[in-house]
Amino acid sequence: MSYQVALGFEDGVTRFITCGPSETVADASYKARINIPLDCRDGACGTCKSLCESGDYDGGDYIDDALTDAEAEAGYCLPCQMVPRSDLVVQIPTTSDVAKTTAAAHPATVTSVERLAEGAFALTVELDDRGALAFLPGQYVNVSVPGTDQVRSYSFSTGPDADHLSFLIKYAAGGAMSEYLAQRCAPGDRLDLTGPMGSFFLRESPRPLLLLAGGTGLAPVLSILESLAVAGSGDRPVHLVYGTSRDTDVVYTDLLDQYTTRLPGMTWDLVVSDPATAFPNTGYVTGLIRPEHLHGGTADIYLCGPPPMVESVRTFLDTEGLEVTHFYYEKFTPATVVGDGAAAAGADVASTTPVETPAVATPAEVAPVAVDNAAAHADPEPAEITTAPDELATAGPVATGPVTAERVSEAAPAVATREAVVIPAAPIAARPVGFRPRIPGLFRAPVTGSRGSTGPQPAIAARPVGFESRVPGVFGPGSSPGPAAEEKTSVIAARPAGYVPRPVTPQPVLSTSVPRTTSTALSLSGGERSETITSSTGVVSGEVHPGITHSDAQFDARMALELGAVELTMGRLDAARLAEFRMLAESANQYIRGDRFLDPARFTAANAQFHEYLFRCTGNEALLQAYRILEVTRVMNSVLPDARWVSEDIVPEHLEIVTAFENGDRDAARYLIRRHTEHAKATMRAALADKSVGAAS
Repeated sequence: MSYQVALGFEDGVTRFITCGPSETVADASYKARINIPLDCRDGACGTCKSLCESGDYDGGDYIDDALTDAEAEAGYCLPCQMVPRSDLVVQIPTTSDVAKTTAAAHPATVTSVERLAEGAFALTVELDDRGALAFLPGQYVNVSVPGTDQVRSYSFSTGPDADHLSFLIKYAAGGAMSEYLAQRCAPGDRLDLTGPMGSFFLRESPRPLLLLAGGTGLAPVLSILESLAVAGSGDRPVHLVYGTSRDTDVVYTDLLDQYTTRLPGMTWDLVVSDPATAFPNTGYVTGLIRPEHLHGGTADIYLCGPPPMVESVRTFLDTEGLEVTHFYYEKFTPATVVGDGAAAAGADVASTTPVETPAVATPAEVAPVAVDNAAAHADPEPAEITTAPDELATAGPVATGPVTAERVSEAAPAVATREAVVIPAAPIAARPVGFRPRIPGLFRAPVTGSRGSTGPQPAIAARPVGFESRVPGVFGPGSSPGPAAEEKTSVIAARPAGYVPRPVTPQPVLSTSVPRTTSTALSLSGGERSETITSSTGVVSGEVHPGITHSDAQFDARMALELGAVELTMGRLDAARLAEFRMLAESANQYIRGDRFLDPARFTAANAQFHEYLFRCTGNEALLQAYRILEVTRVMNSVLPDARWVSEDIVPEHLEIVTAFENGDRDAARYLIRRHTEHAKATMRAALADKSVGAAS
């Protein structure tokens, strides 16, 4: 069985590692590229002597000169010898700068800043090393505020292939970034971006999409829509519900209408909570969620907004009994004392200020949010303020008006003025008398057709040209596949034919600080659903999936994360990291012979290290934690140790995945990860079936 070990360093930074059965803390730290003080590895020198604050472990063999009996009684230990028997917290006598978990720094130049509305700016930058930054649609970066020591976190509002990168930023009076944008920002200013970060991003899937955005939570949704449009996902059913507090907060309606032409399967609605709105829909986001948007529970839901809105949507889905299979969310969390509230989607956030992580409640425990509209509309104090107004949060009635045809002639380029610097000296004027804003959702998809299709999904991607799967157990060049190596097609979506991702130039990773990340796993509805939550400064991300005993969705969730890790690491692993990747593959493979486990418990631990490796190489702590707390990983730890049969494709696929990275072959790596997931599912199903039969007997 594997255990989680928290390594606490003298400067207050904590890093998490996973220790497999019979694995020492020092060995697991090395695999995680964390260099704790170490000289002998034999329990003879005492260099690695540390204090274990909690947990149970086997202290191993050592001499008295390295660790006395009195020290051992006081809780001191030697990580080079200790083997965990439970989760541990170990204090390491050095600072965190020895840890290798880093995010990359990217210098950038401001190219334009535009005040889109009374409460929102668009900031566009050009990176010095654009080819070195690969990110996933929905992720964010930390951005330095010029002239201050402050850092804020913002989601990209442009797609991963854009040459210039943009951010949608909420204006908060007195906020460090807000006042910089309003008063001082000009083209040519220099910024530092650190990232990418976050586990909220678009997973690869053919399933319908329901996108929910509150205020500047629209930013990551725009990145998702652009990614879908570039990839040619035009027939995929997509519905967006975009909510704001006031008419003057509404932005990018023209751009959203353009996406309905680029994505024929897309529709969208706008709702404004202010009862005096001139738009057709007044109320809250939840009032526009219809059962047909969920496609019988098969739709993937992506939700980004302030905490009250996120919790309200979660409550609404539960209380309405709406079936949800894959649910991803990100909410902006308020900082303590002073702090603008959340950052990742675009609010001006004090991401360097410690955050009081909110207690996590299951959806059934979250009560509707009571809103004081007068307070929400009050003028903000001249200090770092909290998150977006809470009136976006509650589920309430929606008044809908008729859809007219006048908007058809009003489509215009959404960002034509981005090159100009537009910074009004005063707040945007009130709506002119008689002003009638255009009704959103310019082009509606047909009522029938692809939106309601329940036909078969696209088959697994074709094998890349020139790729030859090796016969199990044969790893030499030129091996040819036998009949057993041919796989059946599955329902995993493939990258559209002809789509070419943005080329990436390998660059060294610069050492920078990484926000502290914590993780939580919950079991919901009696184990029928599981939720994983990752929290970083200013940002909380989570995802909900069916429990592993009810669905293969957990394996698909792991695969989706791995495909994301491929995009962030392909072409960026140096020779040493590639060698370590191959070593981990061979370490896992030694416990399998043909289609039989030799030692299932040790394979489970080694296999977990192999699959975790790419996440560690991303330098994205939130992504790493999202992988570590997937329900499927824990179930594998409990089920596979008793298993005997294993798909014979597992062994060659481990090595073939490494080879794809050595060759810089992105398409082969993606194909192999999809294929490997199907064989892992088959292995797990067999193990679960055996376990069920054993329990019955």
